[in-house]
Amino acid sequence: MTRYKSNFARRLTPRTILLNILALFIILAFLAPIFWIFASSLKTSSQVVSIPPVWFFKPHFEGYKELFLKENFLRYLLNSIEVSGITLIIAMVFGFPAAYALARYNIRRKEDIAFWMLSLFMLPPLAVMFPYVILFKTLRLLDTHLVLIIAHLTFVLPLAIWLLQRFIKEMPIEVEEAADLDGANVFQKMILVVLPYIRSGFVATVLLCFIFSWNNFIFALFLAPYRARTLPAAAMGLVSYVSLNWNKITGGISIILLPPLILTLLAQRSFAKGMRGLAGLK
Repeated sequence: MTRYKSNFARRLTPRTILLNILALFIILAFLAPIFWIFASSLKTSSQVVSIPPVWFFKPHFEGYKELFLKENFLRYLLNSIEVSGITLIIAMVFGFPAAYALARYNIRRKEDIAFWMLSLFMLPPLAVMFPYVILFKTLRLLDTHLVLIIAHLTFVLPLAIWLLQRFIKEMPIEVEEAADLDGANVFQKMILVVLPYIRSGFVATVLLCFIFSWNNFIFALFLAPYRARTLPAAAMGLVSYVSLNWNKITGGISIILLPPLILTLLAQRSFAKGMRGLAGLK
């Protein structure tokens, strides 16, 4: 016990104390807006804008009732789940084999291909918006789930390929060579050897791709403004020129924030480990 206390005391240097305090302030700075959004969604509109702020209040759910009964938010929620879910499945099904090929096979100029994949993700969505509108209007696909899935894959699939090939490259080739000696084919190696080994990186990739697809606003605004509208575009319609119903607005934001937040909390260890591996940290 004494040895443990001495080790603990040695770690409590002024520098570590200062860094911990700084880290605490940074965490609070990030969490404070999220707390304000969730708390405001449970207040009345007058309580949200009251000065001084109301810290203790009885939860009210009128904002959520209006969202689901009047603003048709259940339909937009289902649209977001369908578009993001299908986009994610397609990106992983096609992205994982493509990433494996880039990481393990001697493809000519594969580093340039990998960088091209990354550059596609960095492309501003507005750069492809008008060609997309013209193309999908000609094909009569505007305002459908399919058009949003295709548009999201334009950016999500390259991101998935680039991230996964980075994680696969970090895996020792000797592990796959041992599987070769056991008679495993390429598909078996990918599913039974590579995928479990890069599990944390795969989870991090899934979360990042899902968050990008879930939060995408610009494609839903231009390509699916009515029937196939997703939550981010629907939330914009909550802002009125006449008045601002803050509990309804913050309720809509809370609904958008909740699924990515829950998934990240459930997979936080794998996500953190995967991101450390991507940054080259152990």
